[in-house]
Amino acid sequence: MKKISIIILSLFFAVGLKAQQTTLTEAVDFTVTDCHGQTYNLFEILDRGQAVFIDFFFYTCGQCQTISPYITGSYTQMGCNMHDVFYIEISYIDSDATCQQWANQYGVEFPTVGRDGGGNEVFELYGIQACPTLVLIMPDRSIPIQGLLDLYPFSVQDVVNAMQQNGLQPHDCTGTLTVNPQTLLIYNDGETYQPGQLTISNMTADDVTVNAFTADPIFAMHCMHEGQDVTEGMTVAAGQTAIVEVYVDVPVKESFEGKLYVSTSMGDFEVNIIYESTVGLDECNATLVMFPNPANDCVTLRGENLGVVSVYNALGQKVDTFISEGSELIIPTGKYQEGIYFVRTSSGITQRFVIAHE
Repeated sequence: MKKISIIILSLFFAVGLKAQQTTLTEAVDFTVTDCHGQTYNLFEILDRGQAVFIDFFFYTCGQCQTISPYITGSYTQMGCNMHDVFYIEISYIDSDATCQQWANQYGVEFPTVGRDGGGNEVFELYGIQACPTLVLIMPDRSIPIQGLLDLYPFSVQDVVNAMQQNGLQPHDCTGTLTVNPQTLLIYNDGETYQPGQLTISNMTADDVTVNAFTADPIFAMHCMHEGQDVTEGMTVAAGQTAIVEVYVDVPVKESFEGKLYVSTSMGDFEVNIIYESTVGLDECNATLVMFPNPANDCVTLRGENLGVVSVYNALGQKVDTFISEGSELIIPTGKYQEGIYFVRTSSGITQRFVIAHE
């Protein structure tokens, strides 16, 4: 009889754990606002290369309270949202005030989202029927951890081990500041002005001040972030990424190379600037001919002394390099994503082309 009772209890426990999982195997995007007013978009986090670990909970859930120290412990071991994985917890019923009380009581340093910030909508999207439910979403949108059963028996090390089994590595709670790319290509053909896009990623635990954007005195420039001129400085919050558009003000017929110096509270960075303008050039006298444009599978270049030909994407990042020993070069473009690209020859001639796959 005792054995039967144990079996029945085990079955109830297993059924309970089975209910504590998402019904999805592939991620659905969502945007939420945590109890401190910070907004997060799932796919934006995934697209920057971080996995997302979600704790679905509510304040009065006894089991949620029991496992909370294990989750916060694994959060610390996995790098405090600054490395391979980003932690967030979501409640379907608790207000922002209750979520703040929860975070203070259990020492939660990662984002806590309640019903005021869209938590109940995420519960519905992911088919969450019981709490706690723990979900790991990988950058490729797959969901290898769908619930508490995937982490049973539960401890800090069980969570860390599960992360490692999915290729996510522990880190200490320190991070780095990166400024990319190292070369910005800025293009002006009279109809299209393509600014350079500078990505500033603050994977540290502190806000970082970008004190100034300074450049070579041969040209003036300004930097824009979300429509605001930030030439005189800006702040990138801890764990956040800012996209800064860089414009240069020069005579329209001038092409040149220069330097952009980005000074921050975490150190200084140097970025190469390549500005190309075809405004006012006589196309009949052009030394570089490119066709077809837009291109599908390939694009052909014809000109004298092509030499080393580099291909850049719209962010100014070099994606390919070719060496031409003659006056014609065929560049295969089938592997490129659709969008705007630039080619630059060793003689310094730059032309823009578009990839549009059929």
